[in-house]
Amino acid sequence: MRCALSIAEKSPPQPTNFRVGALLVDEGANQILSTGFTLELPGNTHAEQCAFKKYATLHAVSEGDIGPILPSNAVLYTTMEPCHKRSTGNIPCVERILNLLQSGGAQAIKTVYIGVKEPTTFVAANAGQSKLEQAGPSDLGIENTNIKIAQGVNLDERQRTLVGSVLDLFAGRPSLKKLSLWADDGVFEDPITKAEGRKQYEPQWYGLQAVFSEIERLHHEVTSGGNPIGVDLKTRYVVKAVGKEQIISSKVNIFYDKDTGKITKVEDKWDGQLPDSSFRNVFRNLNSVTVPKMVSVPKNDEEDAKRGNQ
Repeated sequence: MRCALSIAEKSPPQPTNFRVGALLVDEGANQILSTGFTLELPGNTHAEQCAFKKYATLHAVSEGDIGPILPSNAVLYTTMEPCHKRSTGNIPCVERILNLLQSGGAQAIKTVYIGVKEPTTFVAANAGQSKLEQAGPSDLGIENTNIKIAQGVNLDERQRTLVGSVLDLFAGRPSLKKLSLWADDGVFEDPITKAEGRKQYEPQWYGLQAVFSEIERLHHEVTSGGNPIGVDLKTRYVVKAVGKEQIISSKVNIFYDKDTGKITKVEDKWDGQLPDSSFRNVFRNLNSVTVPKMVSVPKNDEEDAKRGNQ
């Protein structure tokens, strides 16, 4: 932190900014990876932003793509609480930190060491520290990390994590950790179901395990990297007991909150109707009213693991 304070002194004094210093550090090797101070780079840049951008430039990648190449024990020192809101249109520093993910979905920055809370000079109440504390350590256990992306489409690391988690859900591999990527008031909607809020959409995903003996993803491709993220999906389902098989092609849209990075809605649009009545009935029973009464959601990670979910 003393080093971060000395770096902060390099920041030019301005009436509209605090002079903040930041250090990106490999805590395992006790090595400084990058430094930054307020207004070091062109624009109204913050210290954390500068440290990330300089590390990205060093490795010839974009700032949003440094997560997978950071050391496993990467931590951040900053002399003042990272901002959670920007008036200039820049991405808040808290969001920059939380959006840096390893290839498996874990947070790339393991710990953020903060010198002082931000005074209320420019922002009435900075929730930066509380947002970091709420996020906590993350190891999402996402299995679908080899994501096929259409030519000309780009995804940042956060988008890749969201897509991988949703592919896991459609494959019948839910977990509380993966569903933590959803907003509490999120929505899942397909042609016969609309599940609103966590109490309705969580049982939907755990319900797939209850009614299908086999779920096989035959094809997927990300067709849009915007908001929503568009995914073409083809999945083979086999109903338990009767052994009935059906292949469904879908166009999936993943909407997310740009500030929090959480999923707000997933739309599953089928290409045509299900041709078989027995299959229609299975999916119809997987609705927002029936499922929460029939399917239990694990209470904690330990119970989730006992069910074989990551």
